[in-house]
Amino acid sequence: MQTTLNNRIGSSEFGVFWEPFPWGEPEQAWINEVFRRADTWAMSRRMFEAIVPWWEEIAAGRSPDDAVELHPADFDFAMIQHGLLKLVFSRSLEPSADRRVIHGDLAAQLVALKAGDGADIILSCGPRTLSSLAATPGLIDEYVVAIHPAVIAEGPGLFDGLEADLALDLVESRVFEGGAVVLRYRVVEVKARAPA
Repeated sequence: MQTTLNNRIGSSEFGVFWEPFPWGEPEQAWINEVFRRADTWAMSRRMFEAIVPWWEEIAAGRSPDDAVELHPADFDFAMIQHGLLKLVFSRSLEPSADRRVIHGDLAAQLVALKAGDGADIILSCGPRTLSSLAATPGLIDEYVVAIHPAVIAEGPGLFDGLEADLALDLVESRVFEGGAVVLRYRVVEVKARAPA
């Protein structure tokens, strides 16, 4: 998950990301190792449509129109993500060869997937989806959050609408020269909030 210092994941002015967006080869190489341990990338439809086609262009050897300088770590990520099963949360998107689509009780379906054989599952979604998934005990094992040196005045916060309190243990932290800080937390406990 990518966020600003004040926990915003985007704004209508900047779209998915903000400017400047200090994400270069060292940051990408680090995140590649997280993705390399996975065999599934579960995500919301909006994330899928905003991110996957761009990386698939690179995996196919084409440069997207808005691509700036690409580094070896970018090409590596393109190939890593290309090999992952894409599990997309959507009521409107049809399944296809490049994705499996689920809807309904996402938490129950992800718990069942997690219980099966396989490697790690990467989750990328906004707060509307994350709030209920984060409240499911045992579903999310770790949070990897990249905090960027930016503050934006409006936009959704990563944990907006959270339906539980989370106790976390810092497993790893990394400060990058461009100013981003990546934090990896293990979930210790998910505690349901008492009704108000």
